[in-house]
Amino acid sequence: MEEYYKAQKIMSDEEWPVFWEHLKVTLPTTFRITGTRSHAVEIRDTVKNAFVPHLRDISVDGVIADPPRPLAWYPDELGWHFDVPRTLLKKSPEYAKFHQFLVAETEVGNISRQEAVSMIPPLLLDVQPQHWVMDMCAAPGSKTAQIIEMVHANEQPKVVPTGLILANDADYRRSHMLIHQTKRLQSPCLMVTNHDASLMPNLKLAPNKAGEVLPFQFDRVLCDVPCSGDATLRKNPMVWNNWTHGGAMGLHGTQVNILQRGVQMLKIGGRIVYSTCSFNPMENEAVVAEMLNRANGSLELVDVSHELPELKRRSGISDWKVFTKEGELVDRFEDVPENAKGKFYTSMWPPKNAGDLHLERCLRIYPHLQDTGGFFVAVLKKTAHFVVPNSSRPQTEKLTPTTTAEDKEEDKEAVVEESSTGDKHKLDTPEESEAAKKPRMSRAERFGAPGPKEEPFLFLDSTNPDVELFSKFYGMDENFPKDQFLVRSEGEKNKTIYFVSEAVKSILKSEDINRLKVVNTGVRTFIRQDSNSPAECSFRVHAEGISMMRQFFSDARVMAVQLAEVIILLQSPYPKTSEFPEHIQERLTALPTGCCIFEFDPSLEEDKDKPNPRWEGQGLTGFVKGKMVFPVWKAQVSFNMLLNKQERRSLAMRLGVDCVDSPHVVEGGAKGTIALAAAAASGDSETGSADTPMDDEEEAKEEEDQE
Repeated sequence: MEEYYKAQKIMSDEEWPVFWEHLKVTLPTTFRITGTRSHAVEIRDTVKNAFVPHLRDISVDGVIADPPRPLAWYPDELGWHFDVPRTLLKKSPEYAKFHQFLVAETEVGNISRQEAVSMIPPLLLDVQPQHWVMDMCAAPGSKTAQIIEMVHANEQPKVVPTGLILANDADYRRSHMLIHQTKRLQSPCLMVTNHDASLMPNLKLAPNKAGEVLPFQFDRVLCDVPCSGDATLRKNPMVWNNWTHGGAMGLHGTQVNILQRGVQMLKIGGRIVYSTCSFNPMENEAVVAEMLNRANGSLELVDVSHELPELKRRSGISDWKVFTKEGELVDRFEDVPENAKGKFYTSMWPPKNAGDLHLERCLRIYPHLQDTGGFFVAVLKKTAHFVVPNSSRPQTEKLTPTTTAEDKEEDKEAVVEESSTGDKHKLDTPEESEAAKKPRMSRAERFGAPGPKEEPFLFLDSTNPDVELFSKFYGMDENFPKDQFLVRSEGEKNKTIYFVSEAVKSILKSEDINRLKVVNTGVRTFIRQDSNSPAECSFRVHAEGISMMRQFFSDARVMAVQLAEVIILLQSPYPKTSEFPEHIQERLTALPTGCCIFEFDPSLEEDKDKPNPRWEGQGLTGFVKGKMVFPVWKAQVSFNMLLNKQERRSLAMRLGVDCVDSPHVVEGGAKGTIALAAAAASGDSETGSADTPMDDEEEAKEEEDQE
């Protein structure tokens, strides 16, 4: 490997020793704070003010580590990194508490463990809330999560963003990892699909509410393609042993095909970001150069040297070498032996016009520059209509020319040498040489990746009895788009109600929707609750959708509460009305049976300036600064907070108290009372009865087949 990359001259001889030694050092831990801006800032301030001051100058067995610090180039200090030996994590109480916090917040999705360089491509996409964005090879979903946050960046009241995020992955199992990663962000603008990215289908969209039929094209496209992954050496030591000269050769064709399809589906004036976690120019500059030449002036490399100014980078290269799998240098395609030409593309070599393509505008991120992994990024802009040219691969290799216009792309026949399913960072395997022998896929296989059949997406009319029932019960705003609710099963009883944006609906209502394999979309907003107690409305609000829906509800089912009530709900599984403070018992008793919304505003807390029993220097509400809403089910004489155990633990930790799911884990906090046994002893027949809904974690397992 060392000789190969020295021959590529990816950096100066003087810089090489430092670079090479850095590859042998373990990668620091990095994480990103996720969610809407106001929520992310609250978590960020918790890290900065509660933990970092106590993690300075910690010494265990003579080992001292720097405390966590923000990534210099990540906006708003929402990206962090730290390098702590295991000894400190195990023996230092301060680091143990910080680790506990990270685990709790990661469980609920407030923090995402993400490699620093992986955060770069979405930042260079320049996503705005109105943009339609496609992430072509999206799993496991950390970059998709960044894009979702950008689409929802404005946080305007009573506004559902007009943007769209289509997150695709070719592997069905990995597409479900993607769903799990993005679920906490609760975006009605997200669709998850399961397709070979190089063969994404065209659709004729349904008219929007203004009667316009928009093209199935995107303002932004992220093309983070499957690659050999040799820039991940610091976190994947096996790469040292598995690396071969042919690792990039088997993927070059796939990478070109995926990027080309992304360009076709990009609007004129739109931006596409191509990226890999590889050092290899065959996967990087060679792919970009081929696409620029195919575009014939309709695509240009964008100079982003002024963007992310604190990010240290190196320029792309315009000259490189091509080797056989055996490590022999081949100066040009014509020199490849006839029996081996089927494994090469002419586009693997530097084109004659390489010096005119401005390949220096590509970004090469090297580990020694800012203690990261390696990465390659190219930002391109579509300036005119793009027509698919003849492939650069010789006709002797039986690759069918693709000369149709982009609006006929779905009808072209193509041979994809390497499947883009499975692991995104793929090393050379013995099976690669057999890939070209695979039989041509049928049309159904190409446009609908193998996998279980998905349940249909069935829209409910605004006059549907269920829609009218919960709309009236929760006092839903008359301007709310009630025709954007859907279900995923056919039957008389609608159990789970999802909400999607207008953009998503225009795709799902397309007459060509059968071409698109949609795995998941929509935010769960209402759940039918079968109860033995009479309830005016059998639908409760789901925790996933409550933050979005609260702004469209009247105050009729909303109960303003203070910290004392929140703690009772956290520390008792089914507290009775009599367990709450006297001043609120009358209002709680007056609430009709069914779902209600508890609203907690820390700024209105009477004793907010009292010191927190857990968090030094913080007020009584700890690190909960913004308003919170959560669903609560009222049975005949008891209440149940409808959050899963991870969400309850996270909330309790930030408040500085215990909760029923993790009693006494927060040292110095209020000592939680486990009320389940007490309730059972007192004869509360409702405790654990059918009147009390399952929490959302149990419910998610029950509905896994619909995800």
